[in-house]
Amino acid sequence: MKTKVTTVKSSGEGIGEALRQTALVAKSYNLSSKETLQLRLLAEEMTGMLSAIAGDVTADYWLEEENGRFSLHLSADTKMYIDKRNQLIALSTSGKNEASTGFMGKIRSLLDTLATPESEGLPSSLDLGMSPVMDGGNANWMWHSMATWSMEAYKEALEKRKETEEEAKEAWDELEKSIVANLADEVKVAVRGDNVELVIDKSF
Repeated sequence: MKTKVTTVKSSGEGIGEALRQTALVAKSYNLSSKETLQLRLLAEEMTGMLSAIAGDVTADYWLEEENGRFSLHLSADTKMYIDKRNQLIALSTSGKNEASTGFMGKIRSLLDTLATPESEGLPSSLDLGMSPVMDGGNANWMWHSMATWSMEAYKEALEKRKETEEEAKEAWDELEKSIVANLADEVKVAVRGDNVELVIDKSF
C-alpha cells in the first residue's frame, strides 16, 4: 500500500493534509489509539523539520505499508534544497548552519550535507551512520550519486564508543531524549541522483 503523495512546504502548507493522510492510514489498518498517536508523532517530527528551513522549501510526503511495517517518506529535489540551504546559511551570523542541535536538528543538517557537496561536512558524529560507496576498494562519498545514513548503524557505532568518547556519549544522550529515536525502528537518509529522501520506519 502507498498513499497519495502530498506536497508539503516549509511555510506549513500541506502539513495538515499530510497528517490527515497519516491518520487515515492508521484508521484503515485498525491501529490502536497508542499506535495512531505514535505514527502521528513521527509524521509531525518529520514534516516539522521543514519549518526550520528558510524560504519556500517544497517536499513530497507519503506513507507505505508492508506486513505491518509503516514507512513515512519525505523526498525533495536536491537543487531546490541546495538553493534554499544557501539562503539560510547566508542569513546566519556565522555563515554556517547553526540549526543542528538535538537528534532531529542533526538529521536536518544531514539532509543539507547529503544534498550539498560543498557543505562543511557531516554534523557532529553522524558520520558513524554513513554507508560509503566502495570505489576500487576505497571508501568514498559519491555526492549526487548515492550515499545513505542509517540510525541503526549510528546507534550501533555509538554503543561501542559512548563509554570512552565524550562526543559519542553526548550523541547517545541526544538519542535517548529524541521522540523519533525512541519511537522509530529505523531512520534513513539517502541521496540518489537529484533526489534526497528521509524515511522513517515503524512496525506495529
